[in-house]
Amino acid sequence: MLCNLSNLDRVVRVLFAVVLIGSAVYFVPSPVPKTLLLAVAVLLLTSAWFGVCYVYKLLGISTARPKP
Repeated sequence: MLCNLSNLDRVVRVLFAVVLIGSAVYFVPSPVPKTLLLAVAVLLLTSAWFGVCYVYKLLGISTARPKP
């Protein structure tokens, strides 16, 4: 599978996921929004880990450098 995320994009996704997890754990008392925030955080972490964003793929966007 072709990587379509740059390293900066991956780092931003991980940082945003950490913020979402912290917000869900410490600031959201209701279980439904907490679950939604955690689900989005998991999606961001998996896309950062594998370097593939399927939304980018559908839209034809790539932030990764082209390989020579």
